[in-house]
Amino acid sequence: MFRIGVDVGGTNIAAGLVDDSYEIVRKLSVKTRDAGSVDAMIKTIADMVKELMSAEMLSASHIEAIGVGVPGTADLETGKVLYANNLGFENVEFLGALKTALGKEFSDKLHFDNDANAAAIGEYITGGYDADSFVMVTIGTGIGGGIIINGKVFRGCNYAAAEFGHMAIDIDGIDCNCGRKGCYEDYASATALVEQAWEIMNTAAGSNSSLWRKAETKEALDGEKIFEAVREKDACALIVLNNYCYYLSEGLTNIINILQPEILVLSGGITRSADLFLDSVKEKVSRDVYSRDSSKNTKIMIAKGTSDAGDVGVIGAALIDKM
Repeated sequence: MFRIGVDVGGTNIAAGLVDDSYEIVRKLSVKTRDAGSVDAMIKTIADMVKELMSAEMLSASHIEAIGVGVPGTADLETGKVLYANNLGFENVEFLGALKTALGKEFSDKLHFDNDANAAAIGEYITGGYDADSFVMVTIGTGIGGGIIINGKVFRGCNYAAAEFGHMAIDIDGIDCNCGRKGCYEDYASATALVEQAWEIMNTAAGSNSSLWRKAETKEALDGEKIFEAVREKDACALIVLNNYCYYLSEGLTNIINILQPEILVLSGGITRSADLFLDSVKEKVSRDVYSRDSSKNTKIMIAKGTSDAGDVGVIGAALIDKM
């Protein structure tokens, strides 16, 4: 038997065929912008599922479950995406439309959840964590999160729990597309890192930065290039990293103060360069956290479940019905 997981991210939609060992045996990916409307996204996801099955010559009887992780609030009772600010979705019929697109033979096999919840499920199961309380913070286009307590995902009374990206860390700060100001993801997401680097590049302090040789436009700039410049000891990139660590640490301190989990895991492509910032972040959090004098404190670590950060979301989506 196989499972299929679909991870709808702000940048890419990834789908994978997952075997009984929680390994992805086949994977597809398309740009999210190519499936911008709700109808287009439903069709894209259905087509990806069908393509995965066709490539392995599988029928519905070979598929145990299909799960989709979506950015935003996924109402497990109604099947609606109640709100997804990064996609512009509000009160959208999602699961029912996908059931129609795939056909009645998949009706009882379809599940969905918030994408960060799905990623947390994937990391928790594949990473083999022995913890009663576990939090994952996913850093990507925005910032999402998942909370697992006693082996179950905590989703909140309205399925909107763990939206860590939308806690304000500066009440008079940047306008967020959720309607608030100063949200965490506008300071500590991968998108925010690029914005911060571009802003400093365009000041006197960044005029001679090696980042200009790596990216002449903001669209060409990404976290990988920024961290590459950090490794080269570029002064501008070092300023960017120092500021970014400050913002990232502030949000993590808030999360720990509220939840005090045994383990807090960071995931997302940006964590491939964690050797450049994790120690600094841990040091600042340990100084600032309310429980600093406790004999036991939260362990902050990098996701270990799979080598590819995107795979965690796909595997977790495939396993949504388990948690």
